[in-house]
Amino acid sequence: MKKTVIYARYSSDSQTEQSIDGQLRVCKEYAEKNGYEIIAEYIDRAMTGTNDNRPDFQRMIKDSFNKKWEYVLVYKFDRFSRDKYQSTLHKHTLKQNGVKVISAMENIPDTPEGIILESLLEGMNQYYSAELSQKVKRGLKESRIKGLFTGGPTPYGYNVKDKKVSINEEQANIVREYMFNQYYSGKRIKDIVTLLAEKGIKNTYGKPWTINMVSRVLRNPNYKGCVYADDNCYTNIFPAIVSEQVFDEVNARLRVAKRTSAHFKTDVNYLLSGKLVCGKCGGLMTGDSGKGKMGKIYNYYKCFTKKKNKDLCDKKSISQEYIENIVLLATNEFLNQTDLNELSICLADTYNKSIEKDKVLESLNKQLQENNKKLANFVRAIENGIFNDTTNERMKELEIANKDLQEKITNREMLVIKPLDKNVIYSFLCSFKDIDLTDKLACQRLVDIFINKVVLYDKYCEIYFNTNSDKSKQLKLKEQPDVDSEILFESKKKEQSYSKSLDYSLLAETVGFEPTCRFLDNRISSAAQCDLFDTSPFSYYNQFVACWQLLLRKT
Repeated sequence: MKKTVIYARYSSDSQTEQSIDGQLRVCKEYAEKNGYEIIAEYIDRAMTGTNDNRPDFQRMIKDSFNKKWEYVLVYKFDRFSRDKYQSTLHKHTLKQNGVKVISAMENIPDTPEGIILESLLEGMNQYYSAELSQKVKRGLKESRIKGLFTGGPTPYGYNVKDKKVSINEEQANIVREYMFNQYYSGKRIKDIVTLLAEKGIKNTYGKPWTINMVSRVLRNPNYKGCVYADDNCYTNIFPAIVSEQVFDEVNARLRVAKRTSAHFKTDVNYLLSGKLVCGKCGGLMTGDSGKGKMGKIYNYYKCFTKKKNKDLCDKKSISQEYIENIVLLATNEFLNQTDLNELSICLADTYNKSIEKDKVLESLNKQLQENNKKLANFVRAIENGIFNDTTNERMKELEIANKDLQEKITNREMLVIKPLDKNVIYSFLCSFKDIDLTDKLACQRLVDIFINKVVLYDKYCEIYFNTNSDKSKQLKLKEQPDVDSEILFESKKKEQSYSKSLDYSLLAETVGFEPTCRFLDNRISSAAQCDLFDTSPFSYYNQFVACWQLLLRKT
């Protein structure tokens, strides 16, 4: 028996426990039929699949390192993840641990067609998820234009009824007098919290106010009557509790009071993550960034093996922009040379053959048909003048049974995978032919669906596409600046700069002496940094001389 765990997930609180039960039932039926032994279940309730911030999902990935099971069984691949990038990374981790992800409803074969089909399905799921997100955003924008509350916790000082916001006068007075006006007059947030505690004033949930709570109130633009969303300020949703002048002055003071150090941050999307492989050691190349000469920022791919231990691999890093442009252009060329219509037919056929007929749904539909036949017979009997209490009671029973069956069929249909139309696949594939290469999201989908892997060597790279051919496209690489050396140069420069800036007094101070003068032959005349009657520092004089001579030899 093949040891397997089940992962199940539903997206929102609006979906019921029935969704989880349905997923588990289908997965267990599949496992029993195909010889899989279920040893554990991981379930995330009301968790989105667009990121990996899911407790049981993370626990499953962590547990995979124990290598006690071989498969992760999901109802559909979109239950695992709707984000292709996250999906690729986590599947790679599982693969490294000897674990494969399989779908109970999408029984995709382990063939080249299956590889591109799985990528296609994940890409389409992510696409539809993003499309749904856009529709939701448009709906929220329309609601804001109409002045309607769009959800979330109701801020202290307000009431919400039928999506319309009104002022809670009692709470609003506390916000105005005990928070904004107090801070405006020069009080600290700590003082405000103390004052609220002395007055016995609690928050909406009946708990004492804290510094963070008060800080959030003072920074919330709702209190000046503004909602910032989709690059607009909506002033028709929240009535103002404080004036704009008071709010802006308070927040100006908060910004001055806030002491935070600035850190260098990069928010870079590395398109080839999980796809770019080192040609020397076979390990993945991961995205990284650093500073070179004159503070220039480098974004590049670096061999992860080398990153962990530079003695294990000497593969040079490569510019992110350079290698990604090469791969994108090659992929675009591949698309224009491929018969996408033929590929769509092949994929649709492969996918639809993998879908098994749902026996439960077939049984429910059969029962419904039989009941409808019986009802039709009763109707004909009534038309012929045959009607009594038994007939009436039996008809009511059938109608109730039909209603129950219809509900079961509807719930089951939500779980059943529908066949894919080749025209849908073809349209989806064609949409990548003329994509804007500056559109990072579109480029990411292009790479996710059509690229199997890219093997990077020093002078060339091999691109493997998701096709039924094992052949790769080999591309010669131009000589690139040594990114590692550039960044190393910067770090060396800092070290040298630090060494040159060393004051002689620094070394002297460490052993208890203060230099009084310096001679051309690098000798130092020193006076003790201590009381005249305390001669203990002189015992370190020989040590000082030795250290000083060593330093001179190094410089």
